[in-house]
Amino acid sequence: MPGRPTGTDSRLGRSYLAGPAGSGRRNGYVARVTGPARWGFRRRLLDQLDRVHLAAPAVRLYELGLAARSRLHGASEVADGLPVPPARLRAQVGPLHADPAFFLESGRQQAELIERVLAQNGAALEELGALLDFGCGCGRVLRQWARLPHTRVHGCDIDERMIDWCREHLDFAQVAVNSSSPPLGYDAGTFDLVYAFSVFTHLTEESQHAWMAECRRVLRPGGFLLISTLGEHYASLDRLAPSELAAFRSGQLVVLYEGASGRSLCSAYHPPEYVRARLAAEYELVSFMPAADDGRHDLHLLRKPSTPAAA
Repeated sequence: MPGRPTGTDSRLGRSYLAGPAGSGRRNGYVARVTGPARWGFRRRLLDQLDRVHLAAPAVRLYELGLAARSRLHGASEVADGLPVPPARLRAQVGPLHADPAFFLESGRQQAELIERVLAQNGAALEELGALLDFGCGCGRVLRQWARLPHTRVHGCDIDERMIDWCREHLDFAQVAVNSSSPPLGYDAGTFDLVYAFSVFTHLTEESQHAWMAECRRVLRPGGFLLISTLGEHYASLDRLAPSELAAFRSGQLVVLYEGASGRSLCSAYHPPEYVRARLAAEYELVSFMPAADDGRHDLHLLRKPSTPAAA
C-alpha cells in the first residue's frame, strides 16, 4: 500500500466520524463495517475475525492466496524492458493487481492521468525538476518515469520489501523507506510534484493531516500535490452503515478500521468538501475530478501557495 503510515491510537473494528468541516471534533464510534467489502457475508465474516483479532492476518492470508494463484506465464519482462514484481508484492497493492497484466496496465493508465492532469493545468511533466511517488509500493506507477530524461525521480514507502525490490530493479529512481509518521528524509522545497494514490484512503484522520503537512513541506512553492480519495462513488456501493452514509453526505470524514491504519483493512471516505475545507486547507485547490481514474477514485490536484498565507 502506498505510504502506509500506521496510527497508534485507534481501535480495530471501530470507525469514527470526524466532525463537520471546521469543527475539529469526533462524533464517536459507530458500528463496524469492512472497508473494501460490500454488505453481506464478507462483512459478517470480517466482523467475526475482528472480535478475535484475526481480521488483519486474514486479509494478509487472502493476499497471499491471490499471489499463489497468479501466473506470470513465464514472462519476467514487458515492453518497457523492466522486470515485473513478484505476485506476493503485487497482491499487496490490491486484489486485482495480483494479475500482472492488470498491475502493469493500471500503472500505465495512472501515469498517463498524472501527465494529462498536469498538462490541463499548465504544467509539463517532462519539465519538472523532481517528483516524488509517495507510497510507491513496488513501482506500479514509478516504473513509468524511466522515460523522463531530466526529471529526478524519487519514491518512498513504509514497506521495506517493496523498496528493496524497486532499488534493485528500478535503478533510474531514488527510493527510500519512510517511517510511519513524518518527517520524510527530504529537504524542504525539494519537489515540483508529489502524488499519492491510495495512501490517504487507508489512514486515520490524524495521520492524514500529518502527512498532508509533510507533503507541503517537501514541495517547492507553487508545486503540485495529487491525491486520490474514496468519494461519492464508493460511498454509494453499500459499504457504509446508514449512520455513516448520512455523516458522509453531511460532509464528515468516515474512517473504518482505524486500528489497521496503513493497510487495506482500513479505509477512509472523503466528502469533497471535507478535503477542501479541512484536509487541504493549507493548499490551493487546482482541480477536483470525481471518480476519475480506472478505480473510480476521486482525484484532487492541489498546489502549495507560492507565498505564505497571511497571518
